Amino acid sequence: MTDTTMALRAPAAETEPTRAGRPERDHTAPAPRARSARRWFSGLRRAEPWRDAALLGLLNHGVLLVAALLQPSLLVLVLLAVPLSVGLATGTLTVLHDAGHRMLAKRAWPNVLAVQLAVPAGLWVGQWTLKHRVHHKLLQVYPIDESTRSSGVLRLHREAPLRPMHRHQHLYAWPLYSLAWLGDARSQLTYLFTGIVAGSETPGVRPRLGSFLVEKALWLLVLSPYIHLLGFGRMAVLLIAAMTLGSLIAAVVTVIGHVNEGLVSPPGPPGREWAAQLVRTTASFRTDSRLARWFTGGMTHHLAHHLRPVALRSELPALNETAVPEVVAQVGLPLSEYRTFSAAVAAHFRRLRELGRPGAEVVGQLSPSAAGAVASPAQ
Repeated sequence: MTDTTMALRAPAAETEPTRAGRPERDHTAPAPRARSARRWFSGLRRAEPWRDAALLGLLNHGVLLVAALLQPSLLVLVLLAVPLSVGLATGTLTVLHDAGHRMLAKRAWPNVLAVQLAVPAGLWVGQWTLKHRVHHKLLQVYPIDESTRSSGVLRLHREAPLRPMHRHQHLYAWPLYSLAWLGDARSQLTYLFTGIVAGSETPGVRPRLGSFLVEKALWLLVLSPYIHLLGFGRMAVLLIAAMTLGSLIAAVVTVIGHVNEGLVSPPGPPGREWAAQLVRTTASFRTDSRLARWFTGGMTHHLAHHLRPVALRSELPALNETAVPEVVAQVGLPLSEYRTFSAAVAAHFRRLRELGRPGAEVVGQLSPSAAGAVASPAQ
């Protein structure tokens, strides 16, 4: 089976393994030596996610430790929020994302532990994982995919209702992106009390509540030494400032990959056109930069990630050079790939303006100014 064939197949739903009694002996199971080699290879693949989680954990806890020991003034405390915001944003795009795809371990708890230790930002891994699975299964399908809707203040999909305020959304969207952490907190509480994640089965109250309490307790346990040394109020100032700036970074990196010029907002589920829908709805940027790929958790190669969700970040450039051009050629659609991050952000600005005005129901096409920033399938 070729890489392209594997990429064209829609990912199967990620489910937890269950045991209903003792299974019958499988005579086709691999030999012990083969199983050992498979475990060894699996361990090697998990080394990269754990390495990145460790590096980001050192960065975030280093900043928190400096703040706790130095007891700085309020101004210095806010300045310390800048490197912390970068660490939290990168951790959200990297460690949380890896945990959502069970890249750190097959079981849930090591993934939860890695996120709460490396990215102490109040994230709920269990709830985010459900939302992210829906995102991959029903990419940009309104209103099921949460990335297609907001509180109504922003219009991010052509199927969403158009309101007068949206005419200026390309101007006021940016400060709202910085409040994404509040939106995530609201999403967590909604799921906690209702158990509803659009496009996913509703779990019972007890496992939902248990997951929430365990993760929040672990988060507070990780932060408790810093709260003790720095004080609750000053710690709150540092975290709120860092999460606000970090939300802006993470939200922009994420949204430019799906709400941009040349991308098509699908009217419904992809059906058999899964690969075509990925190409229509996903843009990449700055694919030649190893540093940008690391700091964005691989979102520079967004289409390659959607084609192979469990690919390591180090594998994405090769996929971008092989599977992506082949899939694009097979589906016969243009490839949206911006040469720079700023070009992708500028095109997102223009797409927001299009979506805020009547006529945006017609899919936005590349403007002459954007054409030079986007690679064609042949490039």
